Amino acid sequence: PYSVRHHEGAGGARRGFWLEGRPVAVVITQEGDDGPVTARAFSNAPLEEIEAPLREAVRLMIASDDDLKQFHKALAHDPPMRQLAERLVGLKPLRIPDLWTALLRALLAQQAGDTRARATAARLARRFGPIVRVDGKAQHVLPDPETVLGLEDPELAEAGLSERKCEYAREIAREIVNRDLDPEDISRLPSDKAVERLVALRGVGMWTAECTAIFCLGEEDVLPADDPGLRKAIAEVYGLPRVPAPEEARTIGERWKGWRSYAAIYLWRSRDDRAPFLPE
Repeated sequence: PYSVRHHEGAGGARRGFWLEGRPVAVVITQEGDDGPVTARAFSNAPLEEIEAPLREAVRLMIASDDDLKQFHKALAHDPPMRQLAERLVGLKPLRIPDLWTALLRALLAQQAGDTRARATAARLARRFGPIVRVDGKAQHVLPDPETVLGLEDPELAEAGLSERKCEYAREIAREIVNRDLDPEDISRLPSDKAVERLVALRGVGMWTAECTAIFCLGEEDVLPADDPGLRKAIAEVYGLPRVPAPEEARTIGERWKGWRSYAAIYLWRSRDDRAPFLPE
C-alpha cells in the first residue's frame, strides 16, 4: 500500500533540495491510492546528466523500498498501533534526499513552532536561495552551504535566525563544504552511528539528529522519544493517564523494534501533526 494523498497539496506533493550542485524541485503525483506514482523534476540547470542520481533521490524521497506490509506485520500484536496503522494505510514518509537541506530545516525548527519554522525557512529561501520554475510558478529552494557561509549575521537574522542558529548553520555548512560531513559516508553507517555522527555537530541535538535520520537518511528504526508531540500521541493512542517520559516512551517503543521510525510517523499523524520540520 502507498498513498501520496497523505502528503498531497495543491498540484501534488513537493520537495525542493540540492542534488549534485543543482537546485531541484520534485513534484510527486499518484493516480489514486496504490496507483502509479509520477515524479516530475525541475531545475534552473540541466538535469539530463544526473538522471541516475535523481531517480535514486526520488526513490528515497517516496520511500519506495520500504515494505509497509512488514510494518503492519510488526504491529499485529499491538492492537492500538495496529488500528492506527489501518486508519492511515499507505502512509510513508516524504523525505528530503539532501542532508544539507534536511539539517538546515531541522535547525530552523529547534525550539520553534511549526508555523514559525516554516516562515523562517520561506524567508531564507526567498532572500538567498535560487528560484526553480515549476509549471511557470516560482519554487524557492533554501540556499546552498556555500551561500550560507558567505552571509553575514545581520543578513541571516533578517530571515529570522537567532545569533546561535547563525553560528550553527555556518558550522554545518562548513562541514559539508569541506567534506568533513559526507552524506554518502553517513548513509552507509548503522542508524545509531549515523545519529552519533550528526550529534557531534555543533547545534545538532539528539532530536535533530534522529529526525534527520528518519526524514533524510531513510532509517526505519529510530524513535525520537524526546519529542513532546510524539509522547503525547503515545499517551492518546494507548489511553495512558499521563504523557510518558522519554525513557518510558523508548520502553514502549521496543514493541515496534525494526519499524520505530514508521511508528513515530504514524503517531505524529494521529494528532494531525505533520512530520517535524520537513514539509514545504
